[in-house]
Amino acid sequence: MNPEVSEIENLLVEKILPDLEKSRGGFDKIHTFEVVEWLRKIMSHHPELGLDEAVMIIAAYAHDWGYSDIFKEGDVMDFERVEGAKVLHMELGSKKLEALLCDDFFDLLSEERKARAIHLVAVHDKKFELKDTDELVLMEADMLSALFIGGEKPKNDAVWNEKFMEAMKTTRLPKFITEYGKREAERLIKEREEYYDTLK
Repeated sequence: MNPEVSEIENLLVEKILPDLEKSRGGFDKIHTFEVVEWLRKIMSHHPELGLDEAVMIIAAYAHDWGYSDIFKEGDVMDFERVEGAKVLHMELGSKKLEALLCDDFFDLLSEERKARAIHLVAVHDKKFELKDTDELVLMEADMLSALFIGGEKPKNDAVWNEKFMEAMKTTRLPKFITEYGKREAERLIKEREEYYDTLK
């Protein structure tokens, strides 16, 4: 791993993860780690994209930080409530990241790189507007984690899943740009369908 990225990641974990531990019943902490790992896998399979690893990792850790100011432990996470919070969580998350990047530690990054990380957090769920490669790759990593049914994340009921999959298939999957992401999404969807079939 790039030493610059390793140092940045240590600080991100220290500053962001405590908030996410309490957000959406602990979902956001687990989800964030998954997004970071999916992002790394996409970048390693597609070095030709030339993505800025530090910027992408910062955005991945901060992308759902805003939810920690909206949802608390014990809140019911129905599909409509989460969907209704998407705009606000991007606004809050980008502001929180902007404040964090004012720390002297981040002087190692140019203002342009900081601005790009903030931008990615501010737009990552604007599913109809995403167009730049880095925006789309962050979205892929985010959605691969959302599709992944394994691990320790709380699982939703079949009704929630039906709404989620409809939105995924109509607005997210058509925007996947990497072959790796497309293959993994296909595999994860199959696993997800098998899991929810057992609940019928």
